Amino acid sequence: MGMRGSSKETIYTHWKPCKEVPEGETWYGLDFGYNNPSALVKIVHHEGNIYAEEMLYQTKLTTNDLAEKLKEMGIGRYDEIFCDNAEPKTIEELYRAGFNAKPCDKKDVKEGIRKIKSMPLYITDQSVNIVKEIKSYKWKIDKNEVVLDEPVKFNDHAMDAMRYAVFTKLAKPNYEILVG
Repeated sequence: MGMRGSSKETIYTHWKPCKEVPEGETWYGLDFGYNNPSALVKIVHHEGNIYAEEMLYQTKLTTNDLAEKLKEMGIGRYDEIFCDNAEPKTIEELYRAGFNAKPCDKKDVKEGIRKIKSMPLYITDQSVNIVKEIKSYKWKIDKNEVVLDEPVKFNDHAMDAMRYAVFTKLAKPNYEILVG
C-alpha cells in the first residue's frame, strides 16, 4: 500500500524527518566512547516537540579531543550537556575545560524511552547516524517471541545520548515555574 511498516520490536516509530531545527530551548546529550563512537546530540524543545540533531559521532576521541570539538561547534560554558554518568572523570575534565557538563539521569532506561515516546520527535535529515540507529533500535525478544521492555544493547550511542538529554532535562519537575 506504499506505507512504511514497522515491527513490534521497533522502539521509536513516531519520529519524523525535518530539514532543520527551529529556535527553542536547547541542550545536549553526550554518550562517551573510544572504540565505539562518542555521540553528541543537540536537543531543541519547541512548542511541545523535540528536535534532535547529530552534532558528533566519532571514534578514538580523547577528552581533550572532545573538548576541542565542542569549542569548534560553538558550545558555550552555559550550554547544558548531559553526559553518560558512567564516566565521572570525563565529565569533570569537560567541566574543568569550561563546559557545563553534568551527569545524566539514566537509572531507568524504560522511563527515558517512555519520555521520548510521549512527545512528537523530529530528526534532521543530516543526522545520518541518529536515523540509522533509530531504525534499528529494538526491544529484546525472549525465546518465546515475547517482546521485553529492554532495548537490545547494540549500535545505540546516539539513542543513549538523546535519551540522556531528554529524560534528564524534561522528566524532573521545574520548581522555578511552581514557585515563581
